[in-house]
Amino acid sequence: MTRVWAGLVLAGLLCGCVPAPLQAQPDALLNLRADLATPAARPVTGEQGLYRPPGPGTLRVQADRAAFVTSVVLPASGGARVQPAVKVEAGVPVTVALPGTLGFTQVFTVASLAPLNLDGAAGARSVKELSRVVQAAATGLPRGAYTVATTVYRVEPLGTLRVSAFPAGAQVRVNDRPVGLAPVTLPDLPEGQVTVSVTLGGYQPFSQRVTVRADATAEVEAVLRPVTGTLSVRSDVPARVWLGDCVLGETPLDLPARPGVLPLNVVPFDRTLKAQNLLVRVNANRVTALVCSVAGEFRCEVR
Repeated sequence: MTRVWAGLVLAGLLCGCVPAPLQAQPDALLNLRADLATPAARPVTGEQGLYRPPGPGTLRVQADRAAFVTSVVLPASGGARVQPAVKVEAGVPVTVALPGTLGFTQVFTVASLAPLNLDGAAGARSVKELSRVVQAAATGLPRGAYTVATTVYRVEPLGTLRVSAFPAGAQVRVNDRPVGLAPVTLPDLPEGQVTVSVTLGGYQPFSQRVTVRADATAEVEAVLRPVTGTLSVRSDVPARVWLGDCVLGETPLDLPARPGVLPLNVVPFDRTLKAQNLLVRVNANRVTALVCSVAGEFRCEVR
């Protein structure tokens, strides 16, 4: 995942550092726009400009004057590929085919008022090499007769993440981004590790690191444990503990309990002693101790 962000940051740096012949020309007599015709993947982790192989496929190019347009594709590895030149009419978009690539890819689209021969750019392995070819080809043109539009994207295999939870309906976050309620299936994730968090009111939060692999589905099954406290009942005479109509057990008694107020009835085995009816508040992650004793009469208190 870091690789994707690094690639996009690099794209910004390269756009600011490309040689002048490959930038939009400030004195150009025409304006040029080049956009990827296919929408990029939209992974929930937020990466932009990301495509599954073989890539976006096509580029939509439009100029405000009749012009000759050539797109040169510079992939992360391997040499540059020069696409066939096309003639465009003013304001009429045309589609340019893009070859399949892998990794960070730059496309430099050159529009000129007269034909430019950019065949020499084929095989170029850097923007500097490509820049020299464009500069040489444009040498004979009048001032302002050409300009360049730059497009960047990244191509890499993507995977899928599927998150289920028990109970269902829990909130799922991936890398701290909310992505929906479990069960949820998340496509188009780049390879790498992500942190999956699952939360539901009244349950302990769940978190797990999981590795997303290309063209595979990573599974996360979150079994949520209720948030509990501990109810501890002690008595110096044997007694039975009731919760409403349900017998919890006999003293001494230690039970996990959901936080809240419990209506308890502590009944001594000795029928001469009076049972105690109490409302006992149990707090999460704490021991609530109910201690019963006989001092003249049978009494219970929370400590």
